Amino acid sequence: MRRNSAVTRGLVAILIAVAFCGAAGASLTQAASRPLVVVVRDGGFCVSRSACRSVLRITDTTISGDGYRPRALSAAERRLLIRAIGDLDAGYLRRHPFRGTCPTAYDAPESVYRFRGFTPSIPACKYDVRGLQAVRLTERLLATLKPVRR
Repeated sequence: MRRNSAVTRGLVAILIAVAFCGAAGASLTQAASRPLVVVVRDGGFCVSRSACRSVLRITDTTISGDGYRPRALSAAERRLLIRAIGDLDAGYLRRHPFRGTCPTAYDAPESVYRFRGFTPSIPACKYDVRGLQAVRLTERLLATLKPVRR
């Protein structure tokens, strides 16, 4: 009977490990399906004289945005961006508040950055984003998008 008890405990341990790995794998798959970066540009005025809002995304494979033709994200660009996201530090944000005039005061949009795996979001009118490599790289990548011709 003692042997069956040990076997049962061993099987239970294996089942728990399998369940944990399955949950972790699902979590990793779900995280990988989210964009690396989402930039929401809000505020300012459009030609239609209404408030503007645009959303730009960088996924593991593509750079895209409202009104732009998507383009592929190279493996090298992806590696650089992931490394820069990994270097983000919430303490840095707290130590570097934004001290200027928000562009929305001049009918230009404010950018809010959301990076995969980093909380909180980073509003450019709340934090001084100039010192963030992840923001600089994101803006460089977004600048390569070509507008859709209508």
